[in-house]
Amino acid sequence: MQPSPTQAPSATGELIASFRHGKGFLMFSLIFGVVLLGLAVFVLYLGTILPAGSEGPVAGETSRGLSFSFSSPQTLIYATSALLAVIALGVFAAYAWHKRLRAPVYNVFELGIERIVNDQRHYTAFADIEDLYLFGSGQTAMTGMITNLAYRRNASEPFHRVIESLKGFYQFQQLVRERHVLARMPAVVATLEAGGSVTFNCINSGQVWGKRVSGNFLKITTSPILVSRTFLHYKGENVSMASLRTVDLNAWTENVVIKDESGKVVLSTIATGILSHDVFLNTLDALFAAQEPARELV
Repeated sequence: MQPSPTQAPSATGELIASFRHGKGFLMFSLIFGVVLLGLAVFVLYLGTILPAGSEGPVAGETSRGLSFSFSSPQTLIYATSALLAVIALGVFAAYAWHKRLRAPVYNVFELGIERIVNDQRHYTAFADIEDLYLFGSGQTAMTGMITNLAYRRNASEPFHRVIESLKGFYQFQQLVRERHVLARMPAVVATLEAGGSVTFNCINSGQVWGKRVSGNFLKITTSPILVSRTFLHYKGENVSMASLRTVDLNAWTENVVIKDESGKVVLSTIATGILSHDVFLNTLDALFAAQEPARELV
């Protein structure tokens, strides 16, 4: 994407909505980290005012029956202070990571999306976004709930990730998906009518589930799905478009399943594993609708 400090309204369309991240979590984590660090220092201070004769081993037992022992009270104090300091450093690391993730502000226009980071503006037209990637992370990852949206113009660029902490994330997600379909479909239809094919990138279901467990969501390996008026090509197989009959989108299994006239499954994968899957499904709907009159004559 190219920096765009100013964009003519004719190039972007009208501004629809602006979205930014809340600061509550960042403030809480910063204060929590400072408190933990302060406690670590205070515990060290306690070690300097131990009464004389406070020597010898220290032993105890937790509420769950786990026993512990230290060679001296001073060792216990050092260990407690070190633990508090390590936790504080972990909180500060999380703060720094989340501050970076939550820095962007997003303006959604009729024709594109603007990402603002540290007063640097980057505009991407929806028509130029080939890969719109939807996925879940965190505690809801295994449920299939979409809590992240990432976009890029093509595979040569890195993804720009938008996380659920964005205020109004679900409105943002729906708005971007709708505007993306509206912007991409005219070019897709024109390509198909001219006899060309359109490529969609797909992540297999195993990889989708693997990402939900291991994270590292933006490092993906994709396989192309080629769609034309006459065929669908996936994993080395060409299937006649005229033979395709149904596209089932199952909300319970998250799968999109495409079957031919004999009921054979041609493609089955998790829907969000197909990048720009809204455009993909609308493309198939358009092709099926165009073939319907011919099918009725058979």
